[in-house]
Amino acid sequence: MQIKIKELKDISYLGEAREEKMDAYLPGGCTSDLRPAVLLIHGGGWRLSDKASAREVSIARDLAHHGYAVFSINYLLNIGDYNEDGVFKHTRIAWPNNFFDCKSALRFVRKFAHRYQVDSSRIAVMGASAGAHLAMLLASTSHHDAFNSQGLYTEQSSEVSCVLNFYGDYDVRGRRVSPFQGANEAQTQENEQAASPVTWIDDKTPPMLIAHGVLDDTVLIERSRLLVEHLRKQSLTYVYLELSEDGHGFNLHPKSMDLEMVVVQFLNKFLN
Repeated sequence: MQIKIKELKDISYLGEAREEKMDAYLPGGCTSDLRPAVLLIHGGGWRLSDKASAREVSIARDLAHHGYAVFSINYLLNIGDYNEDGVFKHTRIAWPNNFFDCKSALRFVRKFAHRYQVDSSRIAVMGASAGAHLAMLLASTSHHDAFNSQGLYTEQSSEVSCVLNFYGDYDVRGRRVSPFQGANEAQTQENEQAASPVTWIDDKTPPMLIAHGVLDDTVLIERSRLLVEHLRKQSLTYVYLELSEDGHGFNLHPKSMDLEMVVVQFLNKFLN
């Protein structure tokens, strides 16, 4: 029998004044047991998409059916567009506030864990594309005070038990048009260094599941191959899945193989 899901929309996790909200997908049923949780961060190149996009809703419902409380968030986005020469120009850079929103979301779930019947010691973070980049960054900076003293609910821990990275980039340095642009080139380089998970991944980084399509022409498969080599050299725990028939943007049900039970088994191992 499939678990019923209670869906709560537009939770003001950043305060009523902020437009960015959170949706919760809570497994139903009468139980006194506390649930493990997954914080879900949407993709979209740090400037597009939404917590309620089709991919995120699909992932959230799939995981909630397996007994996980899922919290899908919006966060501050970059603003920009292409000019008449076809060059992309930013008019607002969200960094680092987009990342602090993700930190605040995690700490909100932990602070109000009792409200959602969540076990605050069993929280994973998951994202796709730009959301996976933010998820990796969140997971790898839990013990760095410079990041954890910003945002809301800073009395709460920023640690997660594991991270699920769907076709995210672990190193955002050197882009032609930087989503982390500063006032000058030196500041842009500094921002990109700080925003790259590779800068922070160390022996405290939790276990990571990586899924990437070989046909991806948005974030090339080589990015995840380099990440895996980096994790291997540091003797970190990871699961790596290359999907031979898939490109960018898949949920838990790509063409190459169904990932639903692989993801659930990973979560069960590191959240239970």
